[in-house]
Amino acid sequence: MTDSQHTFCIAIDGGGTSCRLALKTPTGVVSVRRGSANVFSDYETALETMRDGLAELCSKAGLDVRQLVDIPLYAGLAGVVDGAVARSVAEGLPSRHALIEDDRHAAVIGALGARSGSLIGIGTGSFLARQSQGNIAFIGGYGPVLGDEASGSWLGRGLLRRALLVLDGLEDTSDLVESCLSEFQHDVARIVRFTIAAQPADYGVYAPRVVQAAKTGDVTGRVLMEAGADYICKALAALGREPDEPVCGIGGVAAHYADFLPPEIAASLVDPQGEALDGALELARRFAVQIRQEQT
Repeated sequence: MTDSQHTFCIAIDGGGTSCRLALKTPTGVVSVRRGSANVFSDYETALETMRDGLAELCSKAGLDVRQLVDIPLYAGLAGVVDGAVARSVAEGLPSRHALIEDDRHAAVIGALGARSGSLIGIGTGSFLARQSQGNIAFIGGYGPVLGDEASGSWLGRGLLRRALLVLDGLEDTSDLVESCLSEFQHDVARIVRFTIAAQPADYGVYAPRVVQAAKTGDVTGRVLMEAGADYICKALAALGREPDEPVCGIGGVAAHYADFLPPEIAASLVDPQGEALDGALELARRFAVQIRQEQT
């Protein structure tokens, strides 16, 4: 395939839950889905997942895996915290043209396309971004220990924190808190033991209950959702969002903040144009064009 870098490109959208890979060919797009690919929490497994996915892509497209070396590859991956990680991942993949970034960039391009606007990415974790005149600025995305404000895991942790304060007599209870405490038999030790091994997704299980309770007026639910909405507003302001500028929400929790945001922001919420894999494909296309220009 002498012109592979001109007509073929590969995109990878790798997250902690699943990894999606797509191969753009002259006749269309072939895609596959694999398991987790977080290069921070499990580097070797992530690389193995991507390599296996690339082999499956080749099989579906009728290519020899040895042809991968000449196909430009773009990957937006969870856990790419710096350039050293990106370079290490690139060296571990079977392409001599590999561009590796964290997964936020592809999410923005997939959701907004070329439009100017802001993005609130709120699922189990969270980040915010703003695209203007082709430039993208980010806030957040720092993980569950020091960040992920307003996210599903953050709401779950907030509920359990509130439950402990109620048991200590420092806060008033609510129906939401009592429901949570019942699961742990009102036992501090059971809650603490849960937190020892709990992952972000385990905390995120409580997010739908927080959202529903808040919408029915539960004081604890409202406190948590209003705190998350306040963080979103501050982040949008820090990003320089203009009044009436569209705000795109992605992730399973983002849309639920509409009832808790100021009317102007809520009225500016728009649906995403596409998914992160769509954004990764566009960035892969741009990367392939860049390589072609550098080679001519």
